[in-house]
Amino acid sequence: MSNNPNPLFVEEKKGQHIYHNVWGGDDLHIGIYRPKSLSLYEANRKTTERMLKLLPRIKRASKILVVQSGFGGAARYIAEKYKCKVWCLNDDEKQNEYNERKIEELELSKKVKVAKGFVEYMPYEPDYFDFVIAQDAFSLTGKKRETFRAIHRVLKPEGRLIISALMRSETCDDPDSEKLIKKLPLEELITEEQYGSDAKRGFLQQIYSVELSDQLVHHYTKVLYTLEANKEKLIEQSSERFVNERIKTYKNFIRLAEDGCLDWGILMFQKMNG
Repeated sequence: MSNNPNPLFVEEKKGQHIYHNVWGGDDLHIGIYRPKSLSLYEANRKTTERMLKLLPRIKRASKILVVQSGFGGAARYIAEKYKCKVWCLNDDEKQNEYNERKIEELELSKKVKVAKGFVEYMPYEPDYFDFVIAQDAFSLTGKKRETFRAIHRVLKPEGRLIISALMRSETCDDPDSEKLIKKLPLEELITEEQYGSDAKRGFLQQIYSVELSDQLVHHYTKVLYTLEANKEKLIEQSSERFVNERIKTYKNFIRLAEDGCLDWGILMFQKMNG
C-alpha cells in the first residue's frame, strides 16, 4: 500500500525488480511447497491454483478482480486457463507497466485489464464481479474493514472473496516476539478470528478456511537463501542497505514462524445480502 510506514519503501520501489530475480516469476505471495522441492515460482503458482479450485466453477462469462495484483502473474494465468475476463487493481505504476507489456505479448488485451488504484477505493460499478482474489494483500494494509466494504460493493450478490493471508497466532504472547512483529513491514497483523469480525463489519461472511502455517518456515527460508546467495548482484540492483534490511526481515519472519507466532492460510468469504 502506498501509505506503508516502512522507511525503505521508497527505496524498495526503485529496486523492486529484485523480486523478479528472487521469486523467479511474477507472483509475490507466499507459496505452497508440496512437494518441498518446488521452486518459489512453482510454489506461488500452486497457491493460486489451490485458491481457484476452492471457488465455485469459473466460467468464460465470469468476471474476476485481482486486488493488489502486483506484476500480474496470477491474473494472466487465470485469463489463459479459464478464458474469462480478469481485472487487475494495483497502486504501483512500474508493476502495472510491466503487467501491461506482458498482457500485450501474450495477446490477452481483450481478457485482462489493468487499473491503478487502491483497494479501499475501487473504480468499478457496484455488483460487478463474481469473484475477488487477494493474495497476501490484506496482510499489508491497516484498512481491512474499509477494504472489505469496498469489495462488498463491487461483488455480485452472493459473490465470493478469496484471500491468502499472513496472520497473528492466537497463542503468541511472548514479549520478544511482539517486538519482532512490530518490526515487520506490515501495517497490521491480526488473527483469523479478527478477519472474520472485520469481514462481517464489511458485510461479508466467512464461509471457509484452510490452515497452511506449516509452509511459512520453508517459504521464508527459501527466500532468505536466494537473497544471501545472490547478495552482491542484488546490491548492484538496489543498495546494500536495502538488501541487508530484507535479509534481516526474512530472518525475523523465520523466527516468528518457528515460534508459532505467525499463521498463514486461505480464507473465503461470501457477500451478505439484504
